[in-house]
Amino acid sequence: MRASRWIVVSALLCLRMAVATPSLAGSICGTVRDALTTQPVAQAALFLFDNLDQYTGLYAGSDVAGQYCINNVTPGTYTLQVKVDDYIVAVVPGIVVTETPTGVNVDLRRRFALDEPWPNPASGSVSFRLQAPAESRVQLDVFDAAGRRVYGWDGTAPQSGERTIQWNLQDFNHTEVQSGIYFVRLRAANFTAVRRFVRLR
Repeated sequence: MRASRWIVVSALLCLRMAVATPSLAGSICGTVRDALTTQPVAQAALFLFDNLDQYTGLYAGSDVAGQYCINNVTPGTYTLQVKVDDYIVAVVPGIVVTETPTGVNVDLRRRFALDEPWPNPASGSVSFRLQAPAESRVQLDVFDAAGRRVYGWDGTAPQSGERTIQWNLQDFNHTEVQSGIYFVRLRAANFTAVRRFVRLR
């Protein structure tokens, strides 16, 4: 009887100690910035992968100041994957996490980007702002909801950085397109981005 009571008491003490002892965990925090403009990047999605390139299930999003923090990270070596608009724009390998906070700032060197069309909805004209390196071949096309190509541009970016293309909402026959939903697609190298906008007459 005494032996069985001692086993029960020992088990309870071990359980109590396990609950009271906090698990060791660290954090990864920093700021996401555009390498070209040094401006903070909001709404970037940061995903953490372990040293076997397996997704850990830990992630964070950057706020309006570009700041993020991934908590409850088990000490080890990790890779940080950064996405903007569902595109991988940066990968930071070899991040060593301990029990103390680990600072990792991310400078995004986006080679290509396509912003949301504006104004949206559009009635008189619409602007498309894109980013591309110098001398890169870019193709910008507008499609209607049925997938028909109604207008497009094809050429070489003369210089690196942002450029804006304004469209007067006329098709290849110089006829104003009908009201409805349209899509603009940027294709360059291995990059493709699609944005949606509405045309109102």
